[in-house]
Amino acid sequence: MATFEILGSTDPFVKAHLQQGEAIFAEGGAMAAMDDVIDLSGKARGGMLKSIARAAVTGESFFMQEAVAERGAGSMLLAPGYPGEVRLIDMDNDEWSLTDGAFLCGDHALEIATRRNKSIGASIFGGSGGFFIMSVSGTGTLAVSALGAIQEMEVPAGGELVVDSGHLVAWPSSVEMKASLTTKQGSGLLGKVVGAVTTGEGVVLRFSGQGKVLVSSRAQPAFIGWLSSRLPKKG
Repeated sequence: MATFEILGSTDPFVKAHLQQGEAIFAEGGAMAAMDDVIDLSGKARGGMLKSIARAAVTGESFFMQEAVAERGAGSMLLAPGYPGEVRLIDMDNDEWSLTDGAFLCGDHALEIATRRNKSIGASIFGGSGGFFIMSVSGTGTLAVSALGAIQEMEVPAGGELVVDSGHLVAWPSSVEMKASLTTKQGSGLLGKVVGAVTTGEGVVLRFSGQGKVLVSSRAQPAFIGWLSSRLPKKG
């Protein structure tokens, strides 16, 4: 099984080490450099229909990069498509759900699927991937990336962890997610709407159960809005 390490802290690389015959897969365009013993090809991971579904509903690439150490041991550098941090998740016969664009690379033994979001509220309002989200399961190493820094947040025992929808990166199957309009408890719909407007908070996601949720320091919608406001206006 391939091994992975993170090189650097700001805008890092992931370096994958492969023995002869070992393989990994990565998001399209993630390869930055590699030894010439490695062959790189584009694969419709999970078959044509699953790849079409993944590209259509999660925003991930139709073709993923498959790297195989064909002619001996070697290594390769992989990089995300936007500035931020990368985290390695060591999976042991478990499952993680990822928001759009969070997948970077993983061991070839891991399975990728597109599954329906169980939370209708999160599907419509939550910014967590819509009605369908990307799921990675099995045993091996998974690398995820996010805009800005990534922090692990433990779900409190007997309580809930509240995460702003734009900052969510990934969460394990051991926790359950539902959407809420604001963090305020016990208020009616009007109160929730007013709270969302006055705090700038919008939709939040509530996690219960046991496990750690990965959150990012930058929310993509807010960052895109900030960037757009500083671009020259046409005309």
